[in-house]
Amino acid sequence: MSAELPIILGIDPGSRITGYAFIQGKKPVPAMPRDFEVIDAGVLRIDAEIPYIERIGMLHEAIHQLMEQHRPRVCVLEKAFHDKNASTSIKLGELRGCYIAACSRLAIDVKEITPAEVKKTLTGNGRSEKEGVAVAIKTLMGFDRGNLPHDVTDALAIALCFGLQLKLSWAMESRMGGAKSL
Repeated sequence: MSAELPIILGIDPGSRITGYAFIQGKKPVPAMPRDFEVIDAGVLRIDAEIPYIERIGMLHEAIHQLMEQHRPRVCVLEKAFHDKNASTSIKLGELRGCYIAACSRLAIDVKEITPAEVKKTLTGNGRSEKEGVAVAIKTLMGFDRGNLPHDVTDALAIALCFGLQLKLSWAMESRMGGAKSL
């Protein structure tokens, strides 16, 4: 892969399991899902017995190490939403903060996308279940999560949806000979 093609990191945050996926275009203007390749995808698992505050620090360090290894140009997170349970919403905000801080340490741009936007783009239905997203990722990209949890395909879907949204700006910039911006 050309070093000029940006790597996109998608993160599906969770306090016990966080899905992550690094993707990169196979050509200068990726327009279709198969125009992207998966560089790395997996989950970060933290034992629920570890105190929550320590888990946040461990997740921060683990994602930072992955970012150092793969050097993405942008990290895409699901946009924060209000859960019925206030405690869950607060924890999601704290987790997003730990990932945003890890990006900041390496000067990686952070973008947000709504879960409904991801689902609608990839499945045609903004309310698709996790299995529907996994099937779409397998069909569109050929990525089979195997025994990995859905958090992996959710992270991949987040990165892919953002990459597909960029195709128009990439096309215009490549025609104009400018640098690709995110």
